Amino acid sequence: MATMKKIAAVVGSSGIGKSKLAVELCKALTGQVINADALQVYKGLDIITNKIPVHEREGIPHHLMDFLDPEEEYQVNNFLKDASTKIDEIIHQNQLPVVVGGTHYYVQSLLWKNTTIGSEKGVEEEFSELDSMETSELYERLKRADPVMATKWHPSDRRKILRSLKIFHQTGQPQSDIVKLQKDQFDLHGLKPRYKALIFWLYSEPDNLNPRLDARVDQMIDTGLFEEIKDLRRRVKEGQVRMPGEQLEKYQRGLWQAIGYKEFDPYFEASENSRQSHEQLDTIKQECVERMKAATRRYAKTQIKWIKKKLVPTVYQSKNNDVLIYCLDANNLDLWDTNVKDKAIEIAKLFASDQMLPEPETLSEVASTMLTLSKDVKDTQTKILTWSKYTCETCKTEKGEPLVLNGEEEWKQHQKSRFHRKYLKHLKMEAMRKAHLKKKQQQQQEELP
Repeated sequence: MATMKKIAAVVGSSGIGKSKLAVELCKALTGQVINADALQVYKGLDIITNKIPVHEREGIPHHLMDFLDPEEEYQVNNFLKDASTKIDEIIHQNQLPVVVGGTHYYVQSLLWKNTTIGSEKGVEEEFSELDSMETSELYERLKRADPVMATKWHPSDRRKILRSLKIFHQTGQPQSDIVKLQKDQFDLHGLKPRYKALIFWLYSEPDNLNPRLDARVDQMIDTGLFEEIKDLRRRVKEGQVRMPGEQLEKYQRGLWQAIGYKEFDPYFEASENSRQSHEQLDTIKQECVERMKAATRRYAKTQIKWIKKKLVPTVYQSKNNDVLIYCLDANNLDLWDTNVKDKAIEIAKLFASDQMLPEPETLSEVASTMLTLSKDVKDTQTKILTWSKYTCETCKTEKGEPLVLNGEEEWKQHQKSRFHRKYLKHLKMEAMRKAHLKKKQQQQQEELP
């Protein structure tokens, strides 16, 4: 039986220090970095895509970075092909491949087969048609193509409806059928990874992370973010770079999803086309800065949510402990060497030499909390297949119809909501009032001669 190829991966939110740890691991174990950030594949634009500066790479080779033109798109199937090739090349050199990046969908797709549903080429025309449709029209089309998924998504949830339709066009199969097949295969054979992998998850509480993210945005501006955006806007205007044509999808594909470009649109539009004063422009600029900071914080929250609810549960389903995940406490940067670097290198050396590894939950209090919470989450296939709608007969919509909640999580949140509890209290008080009134009327009738 062939020995599984070994790789390491570093995941976590933006601004947490993933690239720094990857370099430290490569130096300690003789390795090379494979980029797993969907935006850092683009040429130039180093600031807006947050590439690690060349001098901080310390001579460590970084692959799948800085090679794609801005108007091109790079999808998960491209990444899987390119990353697999690089892994083989690095292992052939007797070095450790270290996959690092915040596009966790890429990382998860690389580690396991059939845990995510990727994109395929050859469907651009269908996608263009779908992207231009109204959400209600998309939902009607989904009801015909995949009625099972249509019952699971809210009619106004454009992103999920569009995703299900695109999967149908890509594969020729309803998403519900694919998910069921994945679940059946897992139940029969378990979840077998492509590689023997060691994942390091760098984690920091939002209260500690958010100020660092805000400071990072300020640093990006100080080091030339505006100049980078200006140059890209100039190239677009001169026709050197082509953006996606439809306004609806303008900032939802390829490089144009990068946080910073769209957030500063109002400022550059104002400075290029208006007669506004310096004070007015400065106000718009500050509003855009805050918008970029807020978007960065939201994205970090989304990244952590993916790790907790999708990546970690998948790790705990893997056969034979072929994939392990360690959560490292990155709350205090002053303790980086003690809490992050030294622990990661020690574990990676044990991993490389096939020695016994510590239990992931014992590494720290943060590790115990985060991994315990995350491993108890249902796998994606089970969540989708068991997803159901709930009807609250108590609460009504503006049209007076019973309120429909999508999924168990939304239902539980609604039950705990102030609106629901307040309305229940109102109904209880109303019932008590009516009962009291009825009792009073009965007493009055009894007193009549």
